[in-house]
Amino acid sequence: MAVELTTEESDLLVAGLGILGGRVNRGAGRGARRAARWMRADIFETTVELRPPLPTATDLVARTLDALGTRTTELQAMIGSGVMALNPAVVTVTLSEDGGRVIATVRGVAKEGLIRQRAGEKAARRVAEQLTGSFVVRGWDGHPRAMEWTDDLSLRLAHGTSVRALVEYLRAADEEGTRRRDVLAVLTERFALPFDDARLAMDRVGGGIVRAASGNPANEPDAVKDPLAWTSYRLELGLPVGDDAPGLLPEQQASAQALLERARRGQPTHGTEDVAVALEVARVAVASQEPDRTRFHLLLEAATSLSVAAEACIARLGQQPCAAEGSQEWVDGVALAAAARQVTAKFAVQPDPELEERGLALVGRIVTRLLGQCHAFVGRAMIDSARCVQRNGDPGRAATRAEAVLADFAVLLDRFEVDAPFDEHIIALEYLLAAVELITEVRGNSTELDALRNRTKHVLDRSLTD
Repeated sequence: MAVELTTEESDLLVAGLGILGGRVNRGAGRGARRAARWMRADIFETTVELRPPLPTATDLVARTLDALGTRTTELQAMIGSGVMALNPAVVTVTLSEDGGRVIATVRGVAKEGLIRQRAGEKAARRVAEQLTGSFVVRGWDGHPRAMEWTDDLSLRLAHGTSVRALVEYLRAADEEGTRRRDVLAVLTERFALPFDDARLAMDRVGGGIVRAASGNPANEPDAVKDPLAWTSYRLELGLPVGDDAPGLLPEQQASAQALLERARRGQPTHGTEDVAVALEVARVAVASQEPDRTRFHLLLEAATSLSVAAEACIARLGQQPCAAEGSQEWVDGVALAAAARQVTAKFAVQPDPELEERGLALVGRIVTRLLGQCHAFVGRAMIDSARCVQRNGDPGRAATRAEAVLADFAVLLDRFEVDAPFDEHIIALEYLLAAVELITEVRGNSTELDALRNRTKHVLDRSLTD
């Protein structure tokens, strides 16, 4: 293993840090580039055996690097790594044959400041794991599961959104310096992307911009297999891009109007199994400026429609404990939960404590059955419910609900005993801390709660420095 950076690697890292500095603070890019030349290097190499023959393996490496970062040569890429994936790393893959086997040597390099992030090692390991088809994520039950590689980088989006809208949002967020956490919130809620897909979307949009800057038409991404990078590439060059946002079909619009008219006449709620229709009913009900009584019936119909549509999604899962990330049921679950929160907020304003609790129970049902493998979504639903009960005058029951968060989420502390949490895991741990504080407020502190609080804070603090 080469123990020093090559000139090419050093130049790429200096340029990458300069771009990052310029984004954080206009004018800081020059200083970041200057400082980078004196920073120590994190260099790591690992080898993996690939199953495909050499020509296919070369294509696999190229597609993997495209998915995780921005290629600089055929088998080299700049990849975000370290804390919040903000430290640029350069990963180079070298392929060789040994007795009929294809061996990939994966080298990752990065610059390190005073706080060691091991960004080069982390980037190299990500590429190696993806190449072997063992990119590990946690399943609904907390156990690791492997995600197989696919060369299709298209994503399923929420009703009423589009690839162009997603790309335009990410480009605007980058220009405005929007916090990563806020960007992820929009991607996972408005666009209904799982966190893994949200990170992929951020990479692909950036990749399209970099490819456009190359000035080489051969670098245009595939419009079908990599639509985010393709859209970003064309927008960067000022080329035309259509808007693929699907609207309601005429029969869906008619069904929504029929349900709304029934509600306006004060007829019993009816509901619908069509998710798009239920979301339209909820949208109109939440935005309604009609008289109080009429608006109340509209909200009841909206809640019923969301519930019926959610149960239809749950029924389609069969014996599955929750929806697969990125599936249609997942996307529908995110949209239905968001709409149910909006309807519930209207009940809370009236105020109607019983309907507010029932509304949050609906949110909880949708989240736990359709999105249950995501601690960030589940934690929000559980804490919102506990706070609602506390606010409505039953602190004992609120503390009991918060204790359920402790029981379900404490396992995350073991999981991040060594590795620092990131993105959705940070959010989930913050809900764990919120549960500890709620229980303490209601029942007082204890040795066990204090120990759990300190341990959670320690893990969260490490996410800022590891």
